[in-house]
This record gives sequence, structure tokens and C-alpha cells, in this order.
Amino acid sequence: MEIKRINKIVKTDIKEGLKTIYPEVFEDNKVNFEKLKALLSGEIIEKEDDRFYFNWAGKSNLYKLIQSPAYGTLKPDKEKSVDFDNTENIVIVGENLEALKLLLKPYFGKVKMIYIDPPYNTGKDFIYRDNFKQPLKDYLEKTGQIDIEGQKLTTNTEASGRYHSDWLNFMYPRLFLARSLLRDDGVIFVSIDDHEVHHLRMIMDEIFGEENFVTQFVVIRSEGGGLAKQAVIGHDYALTYAKQLDKFSPLKRPRDIRGKIIEKDGRKYWIEEDWLRKEFGKYGICYYEEIEKYKGKEKKKEIEEGITSGIYQLIKKDNGKHIVGRLRPVDEDSSKFYTVLKHLNADGVHDLEALKLAEIFSYPKPVSLIKELVLGVTMFTKNDEDIILDFFAGSGTTGHAVWDLNKEDGGKRKFILVQLDEEVQDEEIKKEFPTVADICIERLRRVSEKYKKEDGNLFQNNQDFGFKVFKLDKSNFNLKDEFEFDPSENKEELKQKYLEWLGLWVNEPLVSGWKEIDVIYEVMLKEGLNLNSKIEKIKIKDNEFYYVKDEEQNLDFYISLEDKFTSETIEEIRTSKYKEKMFVFLDKALTDSDKINLSAFVRLRVI
Repeated sequence: MEIKRINKIVKTDIKEGLKTIYPEVFEDNKVNFEKLKALLSGEIIEKEDDRFYFNWAGKSNLYKLIQSPAYGTLKPDKEKSVDFDNTENIVIVGENLEALKLLLKPYFGKVKMIYIDPPYNTGKDFIYRDNFKQPLKDYLEKTGQIDIEGQKLTTNTEASGRYHSDWLNFMYPRLFLARSLLRDDGVIFVSIDDHEVHHLRMIMDEIFGEENFVTQFVVIRSEGGGLAKQAVIGHDYALTYAKQLDKFSPLKRPRDIRGKIIEKDGRKYWIEEDWLRKEFGKYGICYYEEIEKYKGKEKKKEIEEGITSGIYQLIKKDNGKHIVGRLRPVDEDSSKFYTVLKHLNADGVHDLEALKLAEIFSYPKPVSLIKELVLGVTMFTKNDEDIILDFFAGSGTTGHAVWDLNKEDGGKRKFILVQLDEEVQDEEIKKEFPTVADICIERLRRVSEKYKKEDGNLFQNNQDFGFKVFKLDKSNFNLKDEFEFDPSENKEELKQKYLEWLGLWVNEPLVSGWKEIDVIYEVMLKEGLNLNSKIEKIKIKDNEFYYVKDEEQNLDFYISLEDKFTSETIEEIRTSKYKEKMFVFLDKALTDSDKINLSAFVRLRVI
């Protein structure tokens, strides 16, 4: 009897996409490259010299890094959250490569828009040297469980012989995974400056495809004079790529309002009063009473029908006559983007000043920039609960921008923010906010409180200004047999160090100190349910269970971590009410007879 176990690790499987398209090239779940070559005859470049390519030190190891498993989990932190049980916004505290791998299964192809403001590689930025040979050691360092030379991050100085390569190795796997999270009609914006814009463009062409390039925005961030050897640089860029350009709707921005705003049937319109001048300009009039005289009965009839249907509205003038105003929906009347955007850094400082946080975070992106981008992508889908992801969240500007838009137009956009818990360098600031993630969380909390004071009805109208906080942490599972080690390393020695660090009971399936809610969320992630799945505590006969339901994906399961189950409970689960449902138990809690009886009736999983 073979009982399926819960997956204890998350692994990126590039083969799955290939298998969907070309199942015939697989043998024993491995790619037969000769068959693949034969199938793609005439399409394969045999020699590197036959093509243009972009290479750098360490690139050959990147796919190993991308496919290396994620060993961590996301543990909920209700204390730092706001309205945890009701909100659908998410803040993840931890290293973003590991976090992206954990998000991959539940959020694959579900993110509408990604905005990131990564390190610009100016020589002063902190970036990771991702470890290719020892994913275990690398993970422990990143999650702060062990400390290498007293710091988790290293500065990528221009004196480094691998100055550009280190940055490219840092960015590539994160962008690769980000693409998989995007919807087919999704888009990514990456802020960058002159230091790496040319290299970033090349790796994004490789990952997203040159054919999916949308534009390279120039973002004006400062004005006036300044000190510079050659020229004052007052701009940076926002590289923009679609997941699939043929499915991506062009970015839209609201037109300038050129008339009075009215509300009709719960929707806002602006009245364009001078549109008929194009029709009557040569007569110098645009009065409704003159239409039939100058344009005939058909035009008069057309205008009358438009007034009846609500396209037009009559506006009485002082002379007793009327002009015809055309109603334009404020939330739909739009134009395409221009490639130069103006959003000054000073505005980002003002955003934080309003929250009394200006002194604790340098160079925040202005809320206005991200609002314009988010609105451009979601103007016509604001009520579709589009997901906006930012995995270099910084002070939380993206979350602030999403909330501001929802507050203005009643939208239901949701955000997922990921921010490393890197230490704040200023010793005074550090006393109140030890990490950058703490600043991000505090900013969002203050924005939510500010909205509540300004207009309590926002919350009563079911608008979501809360957020769930999750902490990237070690797995709740005993992973002693799950790690893959480099053949050149002493496997037993590394494994022993890992076991000592975990402090687990070697023969137990879960680590010491585990909590039910943490295990539930880990199973949720591993089985592909999203982090906003509903969790309900229930009782089935004599035993307590949790029922977990992902309504968006129509996925669910029952889980109980009790040590033993009565025969009455087992028999109840075998009734038609639970047929084909997924049940998760501790392996040791079921007898062999229980396993046989249950596996024939439900989808049984054990830990």
C-alpha cells in the first residue's frame, strides 16, 4: 500500500512546461534530447558562434539555482498584521528568491502587474551572492539562522572583478520566477538607472522575449541644478515588458478633465461641453435649438436619441438656449501613455512626511508614480481584484499606491509585498525600526489608520485596508532526507550540522515547537492553495479538524494533527459527504487498517 505524502519542499520544474507541449520527447520522466533535436530540426543553433548571445561569469549556474528547491515556509504573524482574518493583502518578510519559489504554485499565472525597484548597482547597494553549491547553507544565511561575518548582505563595489556579473546573477533568477507568476495579459515594470539599464534590457529580452517589450519609460525624478562632472542626471527608467504582448491591453491614463463632474446612477461623468463646435464651428454656434436648421432632421434625431440613452445632456445657457454636453465616464475616458513620466523624488519624501516617517527612509519612490502605472494597467479591471506584486517592497510604496487608488475609485485591487528583513543601518532609527521590513509594515499600518480617521465609511463599505504579515522561516517539516547536496561536499557532515541546528526529534515528522496554524499554512502552500484561503475549525465525530478552502481556485482540504482517531470518525469520513475530498493526517496517527479504509474513499495525504 502506497500512501501519498505531502510535498515537503517546493521545486521549480521547467520540464512540466515542455512536457505539456512535447510529451513525446520524454522517457522515464526525463528529456530525450536527441528526440527533441529531431523534432526541432532546422530550429536549433548548433554553435554559439551562430547567434548573438549575452554571457557573463556565473550564468551557467543560474538554472541550477532557479531549480534548487525552496526549503522554507511562510508563517503567519497576526500580531503585526492589520485585520488578518478579513484582509486579502499580503506582506512577506524575508528573502525574495525563496519567497518567490514558495509563491510559485499557488500564484502561478495569477498576478496582473509586477513593479519592482531593485538595487541599481551603484557600488553602494546591498545584494546577495546567491550560493549555487550549498542551497542549505545559503538558505540558513538568508533567513538569519546563521551569521556569516556578522552580516547577511554584502556591498557590490565597483572594485569587484565581478561587479556586473554579481548583479546579473542576483537579478536573473528573480526575474525568471517573476515571469511565471504573471498572467498571460500581465506586465512587469522595473525601475533602474544608467548603471545597469543596458544589461537589464538584455536579460529581460532573454527572459520575457524581445517581442514582448512594451517600452522604456523615462521617469523625471528631479529638477533644477546640481553638482555633476558632466551633466546633471534628473531621470531614471522603468523598463516595461508584457508576459504576452498580443494579450496585453495598452496602458491607459485618464484624459484631462475638461468640464463639470456629475454623478449619475452611481457613476461619475465629466461633461464635455464644446464637442459640437467641430460640427457647427463654421456657423459660430453650437446650440441644440439650431441643429435641425443647420444639420437636418437626421442629426436632430440622433442627438435626441443620445439624450434619451444618456450619452448627451442638455445644458441651459443664459440666453435661454441649450448646448449639448457629451457625457464621458471619468473611469474609462483615457489615452495612451507618453514615454516620459514626471514623478519627483521630493514627492516620495512628502508622502512619508504625511505619515511622520520622512526621517527614517531615504529615497522612497513617490506614490504618484506607482499609482499611475497601476491605474494604467487596471483602469478597466479595477473591480476584478487584480493582484499587484512588488518583491523589492522597500518602505511599502506599492501597497500605499494600490490603497490610494482603491480609495479613490472603489477598486478591489490586492497587493503582495516582499521585503527582506535587512537591518537598518542608522543606530537611532534602528531602536524603533530594527529592519526595513518593520518600516514597510509600520507605513502600511499608519496609512490604514489615516484612512480610518479621514473616512470611517471606507471600512464599513467593505474596502480592504488591512494586510496579512507572513515571515519566511524554516520548514515545520523534518527535512532530513530532502536536501540535495553538491557531490563535492561531505554530505553526512552537512546533514549532521543541519540536524543540530534544527534541534528536531529525528524520528518525528515535524520539528520541535511546531504550531498547528503554521503547519496548516505550509500544507496550504505546498498543495497550491493561496494565502487568503479560508480556515474553519470543525469537528467530525470525535476529532477536531480544520477545513481549508481556496474559493478562487476551488481547492480545499481537511487537516487534523491529532495523534489518534476513533473508528466513528474514520467511518464518518467514509460517507458520501466527504467522498474524493483531500484529508491530511500525521502518518503515525492512522493504523494500517485506517489507511486502507480511507485511501479507498478519500484522497489521503500524510505527514
